[in-house]
Amino acid sequence: MFEPHEGTLQLKHKFQKAYEWLEKSGRSELKTNRGTDFVAQAEITQKGPHTGEKVIRFMQDGKEYARAYECCWGRYYNCNRTRIGMYCSSLDGVLN
Repeated sequence: MFEPHEGTLQLKHKFQKAYEWLEKSGRSELKTNRGTDFVAQAEITQKGPHTGEKVIRFMQDGKEYARAYECCWGRYYNCNRTRIGMYCSSLDGVLN
């Protein structure tokens, strides 16, 4: 079983930069390195252990597939042991 925050990614930008870019751009349609379409959007968590924290949600086909909090950014797996690395890498790649 994978552990929360397992695996490290080499990202160029910090979580705050990605979050602010998404706030300014709105929902952004992106692709993973393997060509999977997804949407990234910035929000504030409404419930659970991260209530009130900034979160980047990753959606496919209108459903949330994963989310990244600041503590998860730069990791392959998030707090919930969900793979987020491919989404974070793609988002990081479009930031200027």
